[in-house]
Amino acid sequence: MKSTKSLKDIINASNMDSDMTEKQINILSAAIELFSEKGYEATATSEIAKKAQVAEGTIFRYYKTKKELLFAIPKALSKVSLFEIFLEDFNEILNDEHDNFEDFLRKIIMNRKKFVSETAPILKVIIQEVPFHPELRSKILNTVIFPSTENGISIIEKFKLKNQIVDMPSTTIINLIITSIFGYLFVHYIALPELPENEQDLEYLIQYILNGIGQNSTLKNTPR
Repeated sequence: MKSTKSLKDIINASNMDSDMTEKQINILSAAIELFSEKGYEATATSEIAKKAQVAEGTIFRYYKTKKELLFAIPKALSKVSLFEIFLEDFNEILNDEHDNFEDFLRKIIMNRKKFVSETAPILKVIIQEVPFHPELRSKILNTVIFPSTENGISIIEKFKLKNQIVDMPSTTIINLIITSIFGYLFVHYIALPELPENEQDLEYLIQYILNGIGQNSTLKNTPR
Protein backbone atom coordinates (compact mmCIF):
# COMPACT_ATOMS: atom_id res chain seq x y z
CA MET A 1 0.00 0.00 0.00
CA LYS A 2 1.34 3.43 -0.99
CA SER A 3 2.10 5.72 1.94
CA THR A 4 0.92 9.30 1.48
CA LYS A 5 1.37 12.55 3.36
CA SER A 6 -1.53 14.80 4.31
CA LEU A 7 -1.54 18.58 4.43
CA LYS A 8 -1.20 18.25 8.20
CA ASP A 9 1.89 16.06 7.82
CA ILE A 10 3.49 18.65 5.54
CA ILE A 11 2.72 21.53 7.89
CA ASN A 12 4.26 19.61 10.79
CA ALA A 13 7.32 18.64 8.73
CA SER A 14 7.91 22.22 7.58
CA ASN A 15 7.80 23.61 11.16
CA MET A 16 5.89 26.60 9.85
CA ASP A 17 3.72 28.94 11.87
CA SER A 18 0.32 28.38 10.32
CA ASP A 19 -2.48 30.91 10.72
CA MET A 20 -4.95 28.05 10.29
CA THR A 21 -6.62 26.38 13.27
CA GLU A 22 -6.30 22.66 13.89
CA LYS A 23 -9.88 22.21 12.67
CA GLN A 24 -9.16 24.11 9.45
CA ILE A 25 -6.12 21.97 8.76
CA ASN A 26 -8.13 18.80 9.36
CA ILE A 27 -10.92 20.05 7.09
CA LEU A 28 -8.54 20.94 4.26
CA SER A 29 -6.63 17.66 4.64
CA ALA A 30 -9.90 15.71 4.45
CA ALA A 31 -11.07 17.75 1.45
CA ILE A 32 -7.82 17.14 -0.42
CA GLU A 33 -8.05 13.40 0.15
CA LEU A 34 -11.72 13.14 -0.84
CA PHE A 35 -11.49 15.52 -3.83
CA SER A 36 -8.53 13.46 -5.02
CA GLU A 37 -10.37 10.14 -4.59
CA LYS A 38 -13.88 11.07 -5.74
CA GLY A 39 -13.60 14.41 -7.48
CA TYR A 40 -15.00 17.75 -6.35
CA GLU A 41 -18.56 17.29 -7.62
CA ALA A 42 -19.01 13.81 -6.13
CA THR A 43 -17.78 14.80 -2.66
CA ALA A 44 -20.34 16.00 -0.09
CA THR A 45 -19.39 18.38 2.70
CA SER A 46 -20.89 15.87 5.14
CA GLU A 47 -18.23 13.37 4.02
CA ILE A 48 -15.50 15.94 4.51
CA ALA A 49 -16.84 16.75 7.98
CA LYS A 50 -16.93 13.08 8.93
CA LYS A 51 -13.37 12.48 7.75
CA ALA A 52 -12.14 15.66 9.48
CA GLN A 53 -14.04 14.67 12.64
CA VAL A 54 -15.89 17.97 12.86
CA ALA A 55 -19.53 18.97 12.59
CA GLU A 56 -20.63 19.89 9.06
CA GLY A 57 -21.56 23.34 10.34
CA THR A 58 -17.94 23.88 11.36
CA ILE A 59 -16.90 23.74 7.70
CA PHE A 60 -19.30 26.54 6.85
CA ARG A 61 -17.98 28.66 9.70
CA TYR A 62 -14.67 28.79 7.89
CA TYR A 63 -15.86 28.49 4.27
CA LYS A 64 -19.21 29.82 3.09
CA THR A 65 -19.56 27.28 0.27
CA LYS A 66 -17.94 24.06 -0.91
CA LYS A 67 -16.43 26.01 -3.80
CA GLU A 68 -14.80 28.43 -1.36
CA LEU A 69 -13.35 25.42 0.43
CA LEU A 70 -11.97 24.15 -2.88
CA PHE A 71 -10.34 27.49 -3.64
CA ALA A 72 -8.82 27.58 -0.15
CA ILE A 73 -6.72 24.50 -0.92
CA PRO A 74 -4.24 26.08 -3.39
CA LYS A 75 -3.88 29.06 -1.06
CA ALA A 76 -3.09 26.75 1.86
CA LEU A 77 -0.63 24.74 -0.21
CA SER A 78 1.12 27.94 -1.22
CA LYS A 79 1.49 28.91 2.44
CA VAL A 80 2.98 25.62 3.56
CA SER A 81 5.86 25.86 1.07
CA LEU A 82 5.06 22.53 -0.59
CA PHE A 83 7.12 23.64 -3.56
CA GLU A 84 10.18 24.31 -1.42
CA ILE A 85 9.70 20.83 0.06
CA PHE A 86 9.50 19.55 -3.53
CA LEU A 87 12.99 20.91 -4.19
CA GLU A 88 14.61 20.23 -0.82
CA ASP A 89 16.17 16.80 -1.36
CA PHE A 90 15.95 17.17 -5.15
CA ASN A 91 18.47 20.03 -4.99
CA GLU A 92 20.85 17.84 -3.01
CA ILE A 93 20.98 15.48 -5.98
CA LEU A 94 21.37 18.33 -8.46
CA ASN A 95 24.21 19.84 -6.44
CA ASP A 96 26.13 16.57 -6.04
CA GLU A 97 28.97 15.65 -8.38
CA HIS A 98 27.98 12.87 -10.78
CA ASP A 99 30.49 11.02 -12.94
CA ASN A 100 27.92 8.88 -14.70
CA PHE A 101 24.73 10.13 -16.37
CA GLU A 102 22.91 6.83 -15.86
CA ASP A 103 23.53 6.91 -12.10
CA PHE A 104 22.39 10.54 -11.96
CA LEU A 105 19.22 9.65 -13.88
CA ARG A 106 18.50 6.70 -11.57
CA LYS A 107 18.83 8.88 -8.44
CA ILE A 108 16.50 11.51 -9.91
CA ILE A 109 13.82 8.96 -10.83
CA MET A 110 13.87 7.19 -7.46
CA ASN A 111 13.82 10.51 -5.60
CA ARG A 112 10.86 11.88 -7.56
CA LYS A 113 9.01 8.57 -7.30
CA LYS A 114 9.21 8.81 -3.50
CA PHE A 115 8.00 12.42 -3.48
CA VAL A 116 5.11 11.85 -5.91
CA SER A 117 3.95 8.64 -4.21
CA GLU A 118 3.90 10.37 -0.80
CA THR A 119 2.08 13.50 -1.96
CA ALA A 120 -0.10 12.09 -4.77
CA PRO A 121 -3.50 13.31 -3.40
CA ILE A 122 -2.15 16.84 -2.91
CA LEU A 123 -0.45 16.91 -6.32
CA LYS A 124 -3.66 15.69 -7.96
CA VAL A 125 -5.62 18.63 -6.52
CA ILE A 126 -2.85 21.06 -7.55
CA ILE A 127 -2.87 19.75 -11.12
CA GLN A 128 -6.65 20.10 -11.24
CA GLU A 129 -6.58 23.68 -9.95
CA VAL A 130 -3.47 25.19 -11.58
CA PRO A 131 -5.34 26.25 -14.76
CA PHE A 132 -7.76 28.31 -12.65
CA HIS A 133 -5.26 29.96 -10.29
CA PRO A 134 -2.68 32.23 -12.03
CA GLU A 135 -0.97 32.96 -8.70
CA LEU A 136 -0.47 29.25 -8.05
CA ARG A 137 0.86 28.69 -11.57
CA SER A 138 3.26 31.62 -11.13
CA LYS A 139 4.53 30.23 -7.82
CA ILE A 140 5.16 26.81 -9.37
CA LEU A 141 7.05 28.35 -12.28
CA ASN A 142 9.18 30.63 -10.13
CA THR A 143 9.92 28.30 -7.21
CA VAL A 144 10.05 24.91 -8.93
CA ILE A 145 10.25 24.89 -12.72
CA PHE A 146 12.69 27.72 -13.45
CA PRO A 147 15.22 26.97 -10.66
CA SER A 148 15.29 23.21 -11.27
CA THR A 149 15.54 23.70 -15.06
CA GLU A 150 18.44 26.14 -14.64
CA ASN A 151 20.31 23.70 -12.39
CA GLY A 152 19.47 20.81 -14.68
CA ILE A 153 20.84 22.54 -17.77
CA SER A 154 24.24 23.07 -16.13
CA ILE A 155 24.38 19.36 -15.27
CA ILE A 156 23.36 18.33 -18.78
CA GLU A 157 26.12 20.53 -20.20
CA LYS A 158 28.70 18.68 -18.08
CA PHE A 159 27.53 15.30 -19.33
CA LYS A 160 27.60 16.56 -22.91
CA LEU A 161 31.23 17.58 -22.42
CA LYS A 162 31.93 14.05 -21.18
CA ASN A 163 30.26 12.69 -24.35
CA GLN A 164 27.77 10.73 -22.25
CA ILE A 165 24.67 12.20 -23.89
CA VAL A 166 23.84 13.45 -27.38
CA ASP A 167 24.68 16.95 -28.55
CA MET A 168 21.15 18.30 -28.58
CA PRO A 169 20.01 21.63 -27.06
CA SER A 170 20.17 21.21 -23.30
CA THR A 171 16.69 22.67 -22.80
CA THR A 172 15.31 20.04 -25.19
CA ILE A 173 17.06 17.27 -23.27
CA ILE A 174 15.66 18.57 -19.97
CA ASN A 175 12.15 18.73 -21.44
CA LEU A 176 12.40 15.16 -22.73
CA ILE A 177 13.62 13.86 -19.37
CA ILE A 178 10.91 15.71 -17.43
CA THR A 179 8.19 14.56 -19.81
CA SER A 180 9.29 10.94 -19.60
CA ILE A 181 9.71 10.80 -15.81
CA PHE A 182 6.69 12.80 -14.77
CA GLY A 183 4.53 11.27 -17.46
CA TYR A 184 5.23 7.86 -15.98
CA LEU A 185 4.78 9.01 -12.36
CA PHE A 186 1.60 10.93 -13.20
CA VAL A 187 -0.04 7.88 -14.75
CA HIS A 188 0.97 5.44 -12.00
CA TYR A 189 0.50 7.59 -8.91
CA ILE A 190 -2.05 10.27 -9.81
CA ALA A 191 -4.19 9.50 -12.85
CA LEU A 192 -4.35 5.69 -12.69
CA PRO A 193 -2.91 4.47 -9.37
CA GLU A 194 -4.73 1.14 -9.86
CA LEU A 195 -2.57 0.40 -12.90
CA PRO A 196 -0.26 -2.56 -12.19
CA GLU A 197 3.35 -1.55 -11.77
CA ASN A 198 6.11 -4.02 -12.53
CA GLU A 199 9.12 -3.62 -10.23
CA GLN A 200 11.28 -3.49 -13.37
CA ASP A 201 9.28 -0.65 -14.91
CA LEU A 202 11.54 2.09 -13.55
CA GLU A 203 14.59 0.32 -14.90
CA TYR A 204 12.89 0.13 -18.28
CA LEU A 205 12.14 3.85 -18.02
CA ILE A 206 15.82 4.58 -17.38
CA GLN A 207 16.84 2.54 -20.41
CA TYR A 208 14.14 4.19 -22.50
CA ILE A 209 15.55 7.64 -21.70
CA LEU A 210 19.14 6.51 -22.21
CA ASN A 211 18.28 5.04 -25.59
CA GLY A 212 16.79 8.38 -26.59
CA ILE A 213 19.47 10.79 -25.40
CA GLY A 214 22.45 8.58 -24.51
CA GLN A 215 25.56 8.72 -26.65
CA ASN A 216 24.45 5.63 -28.57
CA SER A 217 21.14 7.23 -29.46
CA THR A 218 20.16 7.42 -33.13
CA LEU A 219 19.11 11.02 -32.40
CA LYS A 220 22.68 12.25 -32.04
CA ASN A 221 22.92 13.16 -35.71
CA THR A 222 19.52 14.81 -35.86
CA PRO A 223 19.75 18.35 -37.35
CA ARG A 224 19.56 21.05 -34.68
